[in-house]
Amino acid sequence: VTGARSWHSTDMTPGLRLNQHNSILELDALSWNQLAGDSPFLRHEFLAALEKTGCVDGETAWQSRHLTVTDHADKLLGALPLYIKYNSLGEYVFDWSWSDSYDTAGLPYYPKLVSAVPFTPTTGRRFLVASELNFSSVVPVLLSGARELADKLNASSLHVLFPTEHERSYLDSKGMMARKGCQFHWHNRGYSHFDDFLSCFTSAKRKKVRRERKRVAEADIQFERMHGNQLSADDWEAVF
Repeated sequence: VTGARSWHSTDMTPGLRLNQHNSILELDALSWNQLAGDSPFLRHEFLAALEKTGCVDGETAWQSRHLTVTDHADKLLGALPLYIKYNSLGEYVFDWSWSDSYDTAGLPYYPKLVSAVPFTPTTGRRFLVASELNFSSVVPVLLSGARELADKLNASSLHVLFPTEHERSYLDSKGMMARKGCQFHWHNRGYSHFDDFLSCFTSAKRKKVRRERKRVAEADIQFERMHGNQLSADDWEAVF
């Protein structure tokens, strides 16, 4: 495991230190999770599992370059999950046209620097800040550090994927460009059973849905919910 590298960002507050980590395993899990809050995808265990299973780092197009901010006592005050990317796979943000435009202009689009949770198109915090601190006391340091790192790597661009609305507004104010996408989310609006849900449909659509579900039953396709520790090695291989 490569040790953390520290440097002073141009936006550095006295008493704070900016650090770069080439693996989430360099960071204490408890300290990281205190910043991550209740998001399962930002937890140390999830990001570590991506590394340990070879989904990121190694020979993949995701190379960890996480940034952290610590104080003089090495207490973790802020963090930014960050990766060098050598393609756009696993981001669920379709910037192929940008890559094509760079190619047409004779410019390299990769590497780029991306703050995201790999393979997880879920909105959530990207700038993780200790609960006792203000957003403005740590985030400028992380953003400045990410920009400086992009320059040092000669990366084409810095991307922050699926941030919160508050983070997006802040990034807008710092000259970053918002790229809008569209997702469809289903919400249970008090439905007690499936027929409750179907009651919101027109008669024709209800018939279509019931016909489709009947075909699944006739094909003897069954669904079974299982926890991860109930799956066999063959099950995991099939999923992978």
